[in-house]
Amino acid sequence: MPVDLPGVVRLRDQREALTLRTILTAARRLFAEGGYARTPIRRIAQEAGVSPQTIYTCFGSKAGVLIGLVDLMDDVAGMPDLMADLEGTTDPDELIGLLALAARRLREHCGDILAILNSGAAVDPDIAATQAEGARRNRLGVEMVVERIRATGHSVDAKATDIAVALMSGGVHDSLVIDAGWSHDDYEIWLRRTLGSALVASPASRRADQAE
Repeated sequence: MPVDLPGVVRLRDQREALTLRTILTAARRLFAEGGYARTPIRRIAQEAGVSPQTIYTCFGSKAGVLIGLVDLMDDVAGMPDLMADLEGTTDPDELIGLLALAARRLREHCGDILAILNSGAAVDPDIAATQAEGARRNRLGVEMVVERIRATGHSVDAKATDIAVALMSGGVHDSLVIDAGWSHDDYEIWLRRTLGSALVASPASRRADQAE
C-alpha cells in the first residue's frame, strides 16, 4: 500500500489550496461583473483554467462556490489577525477600535463579496441561510467585545450590541462612503468615535446616573 511522504502531502495540500483560491478569485470577479444568477459554472471553470468537474469536486455546486467566498472574505479582510489582537486586548478604547477596523476592512476590501452574497441570497435559500449565519456570527463577535468591555467595570449601555451592529451595518457605511463620498479613513475614525460614545458611558454620565 503506497504511503504519502510528509513533503508530498504538504505539496499536494498547497496545490489544492492554490486551486481553491484560483477558483474563488475567478468566481468573485465574474459574480461581481455579471451577477451570481447569470454566471454558469462552465464560465467560472474557463476563467480559472480548470474543468467544471474540478469545481463540482471542490465545492459541490455554484452555491458552494459562493459559500467559499465567505472564507476568502475573512482571509482578505485579515480577520484572523484581528481576532488574535482581540484576544490580547482588554482596553475598552482599543476593543472599540478593533470593531471599527473590522467593519472598515470588510466593507473596503470585501464589499463586492458582500454584494454578491446579497444577490445570491435573493435566488438561493441555501445562500440566504449562509448569509444569516454570517450575520449571527458577526453579532456574536460584537457581543463578545461588548461583554469584555463590561467586564473591565465600565458602564456599558444595556443595548450596546444592538447599537454596535446597527452602526457597523452596510447601510450606514454605504450612506457615508458611497453616497456622501467619505474616505474609508473618515469612516473608520467616525465609527470608532461614535461606537465609543454610544456604547460606553463617560465619567460625567456615570456620575449623573449615580446621582439620580
